[in-house]
Amino acid sequence: MPKHAIFLTGPVGVGKTTLGRPLADAIGGGFIDGDDHSDPAKPWFCSILRTSAAIVRTGLTLLDEGPAVVVAQPLTCINWIYFRRKFGDAGIRTHFISLRATMASILDDKRGRRFDGAERARIRTMIAEGYGERSFSDAIIDTDKAGFTETLARLTAETQRLTKIPA
Repeated sequence: MPKHAIFLTGPVGVGKTTLGRPLADAIGGGFIDGDDHSDPAKPWFCSILRTSAAIVRTGLTLLDEGPAVVVAQPLTCINWIYFRRKFGDAGIRTHFISLRATMASILDDKRGRRFDGAERARIRTMIAEGYGERSFSDAIIDTDKAGFTETLARLTAETQRLTKIPA
């Protein structure tokens, strides 16, 4: 049975981690929060290669134990190429799902997360740069059109469609 790396990309605050953890549980896979592998002392653009290499190493280790790994990480086209190549070289199938929401929805107090001024500016930039609707995505899921349970069900169904991994 093939192994899969499922990437959830999108702007800060869209729900990559919040949805990624239960998605990984639903498909019997591991979970990686890209933030756990970044260097907080440096801007993302200064540590992206180190972060990406750490994600691949951790992902391959988790894939020794299960059929899939879910990775929550905002991606550029260069990241997409890197991850497709590195996981592909190891015989792992990659899938990319963009998570999308409006700025107002991401900042809504009901979502339970507060953002400082720098994070708000980064969210605005990431939305403008299309992080929630990447052209390389296999699917795009709106995280602000339904509640958490419904959104997770849609994401799980889309992941199962792409990977054929049963829940």
